[in-house]
Amino acid sequence: MKKLIALGAIALGGAIAFQVLARESRRPIASAIRERMLKRMERAMAGLPEGSPPRLVMSVLPRVREQNDEILRMLREQNDLLRERVGGREHRT
Repeated sequence: MKKLIALGAIALGGAIAFQVLARESRRPIASAIRERMLKRMERAMAGLPEGSPPRLVMSVLPRVREQNDEILRMLREQNDLLRERVGGREHRT
């Protein structure tokens, strides 16, 4: 009976130690997995024909990002102008 309790305690301690060590080492493992996935994706994209939908999407994404940035810049500028107008009206009344 005592041997069973001792084995259970050792197993429990080992499981806890494994969890603690696994938490600390997950980040490097996750980054290594992410890098491998990105490399495989790059290879797969390079092997696709020029007009394939995934390649078209990837070629359009930078332009869409630029357009979004420009729209956000214009909206911020418009908000600033509206705030100035509303602020000027509040001071006049």
